[in-house]
Amino acid sequence: MMDIGLLVSIIVTVAIPALFVTPRPLTAVPRGLIDTTLGAVVVGLIIGRLSAVALDDPGSLTTLSSLLVIRSGVEFWPALVAGTLWLMLGARSDGTPPWLRLAAVAPAAMIGWAGYEATCLVRGGCPGPRSTIGLRPDGLTATVFPIGLAVAAAAVIAALLLRRMCSRESTPTVALSAVALIGLIRSVASIWLPHVGAGWTRQHRTSIVMSALAVIGLAILRLESTRRSHATEHPAAA
Repeated sequence: MMDIGLLVSIIVTVAIPALFVTPRPLTAVPRGLIDTTLGAVVVGLIIGRLSAVALDDPGSLTTLSSLLVIRSGVEFWPALVAGTLWLMLGARSDGTPPWLRLAAVAPAAMIGWAGYEATCLVRGGCPGPRSTIGLRPDGLTATVFPIGLAVAAAAVIAALLLRRMCSRESTPTVALSAVALIGLIRSVASIWLPHVGAGWTRQHRTSIVMSALAVIGLAILRLESTRRSHATEHPAAA
């Protein structure tokens, strides 16, 4: 039986960036957004699904039917890393600087993520903590605050911020800022998403780690930029 909710989510995730987000600079995606990123999306889904199965149910790695049930779990960060590496390899083969392509695609990717999170409305409801104001997901009698919609709104704001950065920041800064923002949004959202046990979830921990690594990378870039600026202004001292 076809999962209509998941199908709608995929269509929205792909269509919204293609329709409303024009990557900058255009030379970084000469074949168009969908053609440029399709391979990265497929690779990301495969690696993300394999990672989720390996972590949660290693025995299912030998069962093709279990591997194909994408909705039952895709590990977000392995999927993102794999897709990013594929995108960078594709950029190199096209003669495009890899960081340039990542910076161009980052705002569109944020919008696509926002679209997927917002379509929790058609995937059985948006989970979250109990609230007097919110929605009532299927199977629940209490009203909850829709964390998915809040994440979607935060992702749209992040996409707009990244687009502004594209015109005044270096391409590695834009790409690392995207990772830091995604990690921040996901780690904050994880606080209120339902989960088993009282401790932090795997997604919560990995989001914090990835965000922290991106911030460290940004700090290194800033220090290097300051050093180069100082060397240019004071060549004798350098």
